[in-house]
Amino acid sequence: MSSIPSQIISDVDRRNSEKKTAVIAAATHIFLEQGFHNSSMDAIARAAGVSKQTIYNNFGSKESLFSAIASERCLDMLSALLKSEQADANTEATLHAFAKTLLHILLEPAALALHRLIIAESARFPEVGEIYHRAGPERGNQLLAKYLDHQSKLHHLDVQNTALAAQQFTGALIGSVRTRALVLNKTISPAEQRRIVDYTVKCFMRMHGTS
Repeated sequence: MSSIPSQIISDVDRRNSEKKTAVIAAATHIFLEQGFHNSSMDAIARAAGVSKQTIYNNFGSKESLFSAIASERCLDMLSALLKSEQADANTEATLHAFAKTLLHILLEPAALALHRLIIAESARFPEVGEIYHRAGPERGNQLLAKYLDHQSKLHHLDVQNTALAAQQFTGALIGSVRTRALVLNKTISPAEQRRIVDYTVKCFMRMHGTS
């Protein structure tokens, strides 16, 4: 029995990836426009130009699709940073790249709009907030805590409670600046973002660095 040519498999994978990207883009637009509970899978399928069954095959449910929107791009990029060759060679530079990437993504207009939606929806539908928290902040902090634990074992850092340290790091980085962006509709300049990143990383390294 002959095997399927690799080119055909590659083309199928590419088309599936393109469909998933289209679904996530369409779902993001519709969730922001109509809210989570008012959005239908039929509307998302029409906007994405795919069948509803395709969405279920790729994501399983509307909740899982929302979870993918909350986490996919951000966590994929951050995970790649923490697993890069530089991650073990230069801890401070890795934390700096992590902080810069995270802050930039979370201050993008689409991310701020999604955050506003979550705040508005979670008052009436707590499960929306729970999905977002598990998929975004909780997973991101777990990813960072795992990296801090690894760096502590290598004696590049001295962190006794990596879970708490990860929460403190991201909280110091994001907290007040995202609040300003959300409630004042204020654009945070690249220069200010750099200052926040530099200060957050320097404070963290002063407390936990071993050199």
